[in-house]
Amino acid sequence: MAQCTEIMASRELEEVLCFQYQRMMRYGRTWHLERRMALPGYVFVAGSAVPGKRKWQGSLKRKDTFSVTPCETPYLKELCDNGSLIGISRGIIRNGDAIVTNGPLKGRESLIRRIDRHKRTAEIEIPFAGGKRQITVGLEIYEKEK
Repeated sequence: MAQCTEIMASRELEEVLCFQYQRMMRYGRTWHLERRMALPGYVFVAGSAVPGKRKWQGSLKRKDTFSVTPCETPYLKELCDNGSLIGISRGIIRNGDAIVTNGPLKGRESLIRRIDRHKRTAEIEIPFAGGKRQITVGLEIYEKEK
């Protein structure tokens, strides 16, 4: 924890990101746009004060411990319009295949592993920390064609 405090106090950080995604939730008879954490417990920091002198570092926080481990530039950054928010995508299902018509998943349909039409979400597989990881993002399927 002291290492994190020193890094934050040095003011040599370029960016600190906690990735979130948008999804639609229905309560009170109306639809609401909500934000959820894409990678709960992970914080990404960038800057010259980060140990190892690499641009991006992935951090994992569990209980009262805080460790900094090197990682590649987060793939999630490419899905964000600005900052660290992954917007909701919209699409259709044609002959059993998802076709995203707008949003961050447009043209990236191959990332989709599972779609939950009732929750309006999709599980996508992204490269993360030298391997692959599935995360949830918002996807509204508004039409199904046969």
